Amino acid sequence: MENNSNSPAVAPQPARPVFLTVLCILTFIGSSIGIIGGIINYISAKTAAELVKTATEDAQQKLEAGDNGANKLAEKMMSGIEPMQNPENIRKNALFRVAGSLLTLLGGILMFSLRKIGFWSYILGTIIAVAGPFVAFGAGNIFGILSSSILAFLGILFVVLYSLNFKYLK
Repeated sequence: MENNSNSPAVAPQPARPVFLTVLCILTFIGSSIGIIGGIINYISAKTAAELVKTATEDAQQKLEAGDNGANKLAEKMMSGIEPMQNPENIRKNALFRVAGSLLTLLGGILMFSLRKIGFWSYILGTIIAVAGPFVAFGAGNIFGILSSSILAFLGILFVVLYSLNFKYLK
């Protein structure tokens, strides 16, 4: 039997918890979808704005044809769609979506490598993604509020889940 006492000792890598691995994989998937979706939204902003405008005009005509108590609520909803008819607003929201998704993807990659800075990158990306619809469509826009609320819920959920694994990050 040969003695390998002259060979350098290799320190074992700390084990990554399975739960952290699953969270990182979910982040890779979600962030990749966000990046791709943001790029598609940016490229097709003009077409999307035209579609929203056409659909809004059709809905407005139907509202005017019927006269009932739901018209006031529907008119408020219709006014919330107006900022979404502007291609520049759609592009601005798409840029926020891509930037936020890139930062959350970077955070996921860094946390997969057990690096603490990935947690902070993930939080920053989440904040940018949540702020995007407010900046692009206005703070009073019902659809911006709804979109940001969903992003905030998912972002906070993942931040809490990642914080449970914070002790494993270096």
